[in-house]
Amino acid sequence: MFEDEIQQSLLQELTDSDQSSFSDESDSSGTDDLTVGEVNSLEYSDNEIEEVKFATASSASRDSSAIFTWEDMTNYVGQREQFVDNCGPQNEAQNETHSAKVFKMFFDVELVELIVRETNTYAAQKIQARSFIPLRSRMRDWKPVTTDEIYVVLAIFMLMGIIQKPTLRSYFSKNCILATPIFGSIISMDRFESICNFMHFNNNCNIGTYQGPSKLFKIYPVLSHLNTKFQSLYLPGQNISIDESLTLWRGRLSFRQYIPLKSSKFGIKSYELCESSSGYLWSFTVYTGKDTVFQTAFLSGDTNKTAAIVLSLVEPLLKKGRTLWMDNFYNSPALAQKLKSLKTDCVGTLRLSRKDVPQRVKDKKLRKGELVAQHSGPVSVLKWKDKKEVTMISTYHGQETRMKRTKCKQEKQKPVSVLDYNENMGGVDLKDHLLQPYLLERKKMTKWYIKLFRRLLNIAILNCMVICRANSGHTKIDHLRFRVELVQALLIEHGCESVRKFPGHHSTDKNVLRLVERHFPERISPTEKKARPTKRCVVCYKNNRRKETVFWCPECEAALCVEECFKVFHTKLHF
Repeated sequence: MFEDEIQQSLLQELTDSDQSSFSDESDSSGTDDLTVGEVNSLEYSDNEIEEVKFATASSASRDSSAIFTWEDMTNYVGQREQFVDNCGPQNEAQNETHSAKVFKMFFDVELVELIVRETNTYAAQKIQARSFIPLRSRMRDWKPVTTDEIYVVLAIFMLMGIIQKPTLRSYFSKNCILATPIFGSIISMDRFESICNFMHFNNNCNIGTYQGPSKLFKIYPVLSHLNTKFQSLYLPGQNISIDESLTLWRGRLSFRQYIPLKSSKFGIKSYELCESSSGYLWSFTVYTGKDTVFQTAFLSGDTNKTAAIVLSLVEPLLKKGRTLWMDNFYNSPALAQKLKSLKTDCVGTLRLSRKDVPQRVKDKKLRKGELVAQHSGPVSVLKWKDKKEVTMISTYHGQETRMKRTKCKQEKQKPVSVLDYNENMGGVDLKDHLLQPYLLERKKMTKWYIKLFRRLLNIAILNCMVICRANSGHTKIDHLRFRVELVQALLIEHGCESVRKFPGHHSTDKNVLRLVERHFPERISPTEKKARPTKRCVVCYKNNRRKETVFWCPECEAALCVEECFKVFHTKLHF
């Protein structure tokens, strides 16, 4: 009898346990609940906007720190973390303003020699595999590529981004209307096409011992090298943002993505962390589908996929007082609480379907201009209605509002968190905006990894410009002028003799005459109409100051203020 009672008691406990487990699982469904281990078992679709499906996680795996008690904002006192880290150029990039020298810190000898070695190896493999080579094939004339040639090819890629033409052959055309003689004087068309066809970054014979992401085997050495260089040569400021970017690719590719809100729509997606103010790309991860691995020391059994993306990108910058700006694809109350515990603020938009969002904020019906907010500790959630409802999450913003003048010159009251988000969220978009006029990957290609390589090359140029701007103190260095000077510097150093003699001012200091010759100021000669003529100072004009002067440099034919600008003009390449 006693044994029967024990069996009935155990059976009842098991039944209650199963029911409570089922109830918790059914209540925890949502886009925020996928654990890192469970994502690998999901079906994946390229046609989804979010690219990541989320499964239901058991409530038993939830961390006790993710329990929220939501309160009104009456006693909320938001406090932003104090920024305690260095920022700007680091290590060998400090104080360097020469464009080519900074560029060679990213594309250093180690990386270029790897490209040389793998390109020559791949060319030998392809030629050896051919049983018959046609008489007029370029393979018959192949010679091993050199380091100088690779730097020249990189410079030509940059120049193609500046000078846009419909086809590759049109750059080498001798038609008087289409001709651009500089390309033919640098390298022959056949040699350039041969190098492009054989360009390679990883030996196909090493695929058996390869340890990285299987789908990125072709370009993984370049990805790894540049990711390390981007992080070691520069530290972003207090405001950083995470978003996805898309490299256009319409060909067949297993991890090609579709994002309708991006200009490219189809392509290779990457998650990127950029500095909000400059667009400097600090870290990135190429997304290859559900098998993408995000490695970080802060992962646990209940870490969902989007939190894993964020933590893997931002991990080296944690505990320094930075503020991370993200959109609603990444944000959740649990992630905000985790980042705040690591002395990193988090601000951004929020999906109401996320787990742990306060029920009152979810259900409240608002009229235009109204808002509702609640907080749990330092994490606050605010919903505000303008034309549509906007939900924000922050670890230091309250429900304060501020007047903002709209494009129609009307005054409108907006939450401070919304205004700050609009100002600081666009780091990745700023980077894409700056790259758009100079796309190196514009031409049609048959190899996706070459297109991705050109994209990374373009990003390295932009990061190079950010470093030069920071070191020179001039935040308005002209983007086009910077790229032209970088191309000239690379061609002068690594090109043939005919290239080194092409006319015009070069970006290397030793070739700019005003920096090496002895020039002296003189008064501007009087004219028939003016006995004491003046002209606008070129240095002041470059720095947005309107100032007339009676002095000039006759050798340079440049009007200059004799007190300061004359010295600056003749001692600095970028003034």
